[in-house]
Amino acid sequence: MSETPSYQRFFAELKRRRVFRVAAVYGATSFVIVQAADVLQEALRLPAAFLTAVAVLALLGFPIALVLAWAYDRTPDGVQKTAAATTLEIEAITSAPASKRWPIGLAALAGAVLMATGAWWVLKPEAADAQTYESIAVLPFVNMTGDAEDEYLADGMAEELLNALARIEGLKVASRTSAFAFKGSAIDARTIGDSLGVATVLEGSVRRSDQVLRVTAQLIDADDGFHLWSETYDRAPADLLEIQDDLTEKIMQALSVQFGSDGSANVASQGTDNPEAYDHYLQGRHFWDKRSPEDMRIAVGLFEEAIEADSTFGAAYAAIAETYAVPAGWGDDPRAAMDEADRYARLALEIDPTLAQAHASLGWTAMFRDMDLVTSERHFVRGLEVDPGYPTTYQWYSEILAATDRRAEAVRTVRKAESLDPTYIIRFNVARILYLTGLYDEAILKAEEVAGEGGAYTKSALYMKALAEYMLADYPAALTTLERAGAGEQIAAARESLAAGAPVATGDSTLNLLLRIADIGVEPVLGEPVNLLAARFWMRVNPDSGLARLDRMAQGYDETS
Repeated sequence: MSETPSYQRFFAELKRRRVFRVAAVYGATSFVIVQAADVLQEALRLPAAFLTAVAVLALLGFPIALVLAWAYDRTPDGVQKTAAATTLEIEAITSAPASKRWPIGLAALAGAVLMATGAWWVLKPEAADAQTYESIAVLPFVNMTGDAEDEYLADGMAEELLNALARIEGLKVASRTSAFAFKGSAIDARTIGDSLGVATVLEGSVRRSDQVLRVTAQLIDADDGFHLWSETYDRAPADLLEIQDDLTEKIMQALSVQFGSDGSANVASQGTDNPEAYDHYLQGRHFWDKRSPEDMRIAVGLFEEAIEADSTFGAAYAAIAETYAVPAGWGDDPRAAMDEADRYARLALEIDPTLAQAHASLGWTAMFRDMDLVTSERHFVRGLEVDPGYPTTYQWYSEILAATDRRAEAVRTVRKAESLDPTYIIRFNVARILYLTGLYDEAILKAEEVAGEGGAYTKSALYMKALAEYMLADYPAALTTLERAGAGEQIAAARESLAAGAPVATGDSTLNLLLRIADIGVEPVLGEPVNLLAARFWMRVNPDSGLARLDRMAQGYDETS
C-alpha cells in the first residue's frame, strides 16, 4: 500500500476532530444570527453599531471555534483534550469512498461561505462611485380613506416630511407649492422631476381606520422612473410621529445623504410626542394654508386644541402667533390680534428659541403694531439665523428693507422667499416690493402674472399694476388696468376728464383716483388691509400725508380713513 499523501492525512484529521462539523454548524448559525440582528435593529431602531458589532463578533468567533474543535473533544466523561490519532484511524478515513468523505467538507465550506456572506453584507463599504441624490420633491400623499375630512392628514404628513428634509444641509427640496401643484394629477414621476428640477420624487398614500393607520411611501428616481426604496407601515394611529421619523431616516439613507457625526440622521423633532396634539396641529395647518379669515379662525381653534393636549408644543404656539400676525387673521380688531400674535410668539420661544415662525411673528408685530423697525429687523435676522429655509421670514423682512430704502437687498430678500416657496401670496409680495423699490416695469410683469392666475389676490395685483403704470406716467394703461379690477363709474369719469383735455401732466387727478380706488376697492378677503396698501402708495408721492396715515395705522388701524 502506498503511503497516504500528507494533505489527505490533514483533511482526515480535520474530519476526525469534527472541525468540519463545527465549521458547518457555526457558519450556518452565525448567518442566522446576523440576519436576526438586522431585523431586530430595524424593529427597535438600534444604532448601526449594533449590527456591526454582531457581524464582527461572528467573524472573530469562527477561528476560535475551529481551534477549540481541533484541540478538544466532547466525550462521555466531558470535554477533554483530543488524543493523537492512530495510523489505523487515519487510514480508515482516507480509504473510505468519496461519497462518505466529501459531504461533511462541503457542508463546512457552505457554512463558512454563509457566515462570510452575512458579515460582508453588513460590513461592506459603500461604493466610492455610489450615486448620491441631492434633490427631492415630496408630493402630497393620497388620501385613501375616502373621507374628505382626512385630507389634512395626508397633506400634513407630506408637508411635515418636506419640512424635515428641508432642514438637511445640502439637500435641495422642492417647495410645498411647487410639489403640491401636482396633487391629484396622473403625471409620471419622470415628468414631475423634470418640471421641478429634482433627482427624486417621493409619493405615498395614507389610509386610516379606527384601529390601523396604513402609510405607504415610494422614493422614485426621476431619471428612469424606477423605485429606489419603498415602505408600507401598518401601525396604530397613535404611531404617526414614529412613522414620520422613520420615513425621514429611510429616505435619507436611500438618497445617500450624509448623516451627522454620530452616524444617525440629524432630523429636527416635531416638537411633541402627543399624537392628539399633533393631529390637531396638522388640521390647523390645513386650514391655515387656505388663508381666508374664516379658515384662519378655524385654524386658531385647532392650534389651541393642540396646546390643550400638550402645553409644551412650541410649534402650536408659534402657529397661533403666525395666524394672528397675518392680515387674514386680524378679524374685527387688528390691534388685539397683533397683541395676541406677540404673546403667543413669546410663549413659543420660551419653549423653543429656534422656532423661526415665532421670530418672524415678533418681527411683523414690531413693524406694524409698534412701528419699531430696529426691533423688527432684529427679530427677522434672528429668525433667519435659526432657520434660513423659512420663506415667510424673508418675505416679511423684505418689507423692512424696502421701508429703510435698502432697495437692492429688499429685492434679493423677497426673491429668496419666492425661490423657497413661490406661493401666490409671496409672489404678490414680490410685485409689491418691486413697486416700492422703483422697479416699476418688473412690478407690472409680476403683478400681471399673479392677476392672470385668477386667485384671491387678483384685484390687489391689478391695483398694484395700475399704480406701477401710474408711476411710469402711463395713465391710460393704469385706467385700463383699474377697469379690469372693476372700478366702474369712477374710471368712466376719469376717462371723460382725459378726453376733455383735463391737465394730467402732474398726474394729480389720476393719482387721487387711484388712491381712492385702492382705499375703497380692496375686499378684506384678499388678505391685505386697505389702508396698508394706500399708506404705502401715499408714502411714494406725498410723504407728509403718508406719515400721518401710517401714524393712524399704528394708533388704531383705521380701516376707512
